[in-house]
Amino acid sequence: MLKNFAVAIALLLSQSLLAETGQRPTDRSVAAGKALYEQYCQSCHKRDGVGENPVPPLIKVPGYLVAMPLNETSHAWHHSDEQLVEAILNGLQRTPRMPAWKGILTAQQASQIVAYIKSLWSDRILACQGPRHMSCM
Repeated sequence: MLKNFAVAIALLLSQSLLAETGQRPTDRSVAAGKALYEQYCQSCHKRDGVGENPVPPLIKVPGYLVAMPLNETSHAWHHSDEQLVEAILNGLQRTPRMPAWKGILTAQQASQIVAYIKSLWSDRILACQGPRHMSCM
């Protein structure tokens, strides 16, 4: 019981360093997220979140999906922070190329990666993040 309480308090305190959906993240969380992104994400999603270029022969391979851009040129910003963290921790069912990082990354680390990704977005895109994207653009 005491262990669960301590974990809950730690999560609450760590969340104060992170932004909410549609808000600019703190410099501290962006810096931490950038280091994690470079270590775990950049090999597929590339520097500055530009994503992979489709390789024509692989486009026809069933189940093959390129690593999508995470900057504002694609649809990552259509999702809430919570949805992005969920995708990082649990992977994506539609492609085995996006692995589940749960057990390797903590929820806080996944949130820091999201903070870095959000730092790549303009203020306009950030204001339209998540469910607002349908009525915002």
